Amino acid sequence: MRGRKILISCEHAGNYIPKDYKFMFANAEEALESHRGWDPGSLGIAKYLARHLEAPMFYQKVSRLLIETNRSLDNKELFSEYTHNIDRSIKNALLAKYYHPYRDEIENRIKDFIAAGETVLHLSIHTFTPQLNGIVRAVDVGLLYDESRIEEREFCNQWKGRLDNMLPDRLIMLNCPYNGADDGFTTYLRTKFPGSAYLGIELEVNQRYPDTPAMSKINEAFSQSLLSTFLPA
Repeated sequence: MRGRKILISCEHAGNYIPKDYKFMFANAEEALESHRGWDPGSLGIAKYLARHLEAPMFYQKVSRLLIETNRSLDNKELFSEYTHNIDRSIKNALLAKYYHPYRDEIENRIKDFIAAGETVLHLSIHTFTPQLNGIVRAVDVGLLYDESRIEEREFCNQWKGRLDNMLPDRLIMLNCPYNGADDGFTTYLRTKFPGSAYLGIELEVNQRYPDTPAMSKINEAFSQSLLSTFLPA
């Protein structure tokens, strides 16, 4: 029987712009502070889960508006409106310094776990804005997965059931507010590892909760349900 490991990543942990690139973000403070620049609260959730699940954690502190670590190389969102017109040499430098090292380290850690006989649950932690384009999002927590991967589908159904019991006053939904099969880091990693050994799940939390008392109960439910669902004693 394969062992089991959980790995935590947080692609939008910060909105940091290194000094060498600040010239591209003059008067962009509002965008950088908004959900467009990062996922507020995501790093706190990632750190909590990594600590309570004793899982390795990786996070990207530079803003997604500089380079989008959660998009594939051929995705038009890889570079934002602030960076898509910069010289190719600068784009290559950003890829070499921030994109490839981050993603390669996580991919190699997963590869090592699988080679050692472990099944890996990769939790990519995100938060989402409560209102987008004038539409209020009712969902509180989203579990995003690829429906074509039976292991991910069965795991998320089971995890949702436990969370529904532990958080009866919160709306937990599958593949909402986004589709887990859309382009992202987990989508790429699914092309590298079989479903029997790799489950790539994006955990999305409504930004109305981080930094509120309610987040403590939600975090506790996340960790306890994962311990009983994926890491049973």
